[in-house]
Amino acid sequence: MKLSQKMTRLGLCAAAAVGLVVTVSGSASANTILGIGQGAGACPTNYVCLWTENSYVGNTGSTGKFAAIASDQNISDMGKLERKGGLWTGMQDVTSSVVNNTGSSICFYEHNDYGGAEFRIGPWERWPSLPSWINDKISSFKYC
Repeated sequence: MKLSQKMTRLGLCAAAAVGLVVTVSGSASANTILGIGQGAGACPTNYVCLWTENSYVGNTGSTGKFAAIASDQNISDMGKLERKGGLWTGMQDVTSSVVNNTGSSICFYEHNDYGGAEFRIGPWERWPSLPSWINDKISSFKYC
């Protein structure tokens, strides 16, 4: 294997180990971090964080979904968060716990583009277990 191929693989592994940051067009300062760690304390200040399991635990299992994400922006389609060439394919309809580490209210929605049932949480709120009617059903969220 060529040295450049080895360096590319090493770089990709390092990025996966510390989490990937995706900058979404529209704002130079907007970021979504894919694959944050476990526990409410893993949520950075001024971010909204979502985990696939209760108690701020992420489990990719065989679903290929993100274990957890953090974002400082509105996300209209959780299924479009993906890493090309990797196992992760999004976080649509898999969220079971959330942290709002911002000074604003956050509205989570059952459907893409902020449609369907709405679940609103206040600034700095933590939900280790979502209510059953919205658990594993979040498809989009925004500041509200």
